[in-house]
Amino acid sequence: MTSKPTIGGFTTFKAEGHGFDFARASVSERVRGRVERGVLMAVMPRGQASLLLETVRNALPVPHMVHWLEPVLEVGRLADGRAAQGEPDGAAP
Repeated sequence: MTSKPTIGGFTTFKAEGHGFDFARASVSERVRGRVERGVLMAVMPRGQASLLLETVRNALPVPHMVHWLEPVLEVGRLADGRAAQGEPDGAAP
């Protein structure tokens, strides 16, 4: 995946949406009561996230696309026991 602004590492997975809007759902999705969705998760500074959301909003104005922002207290890997880059906003740990 390429984007401007760039996204470092990210995770994607399949999900099922419940109870939002079934106007564009397939017959099988309507019978099951849930629609297939994809989820992308990425950790980045707030300013970069806002810019990325604006870019996606302008390029893909899809009514059923949902986003949310959450604070991340720490990002790291269990193998070395340290935070990857301190706090995600670039502040010193």
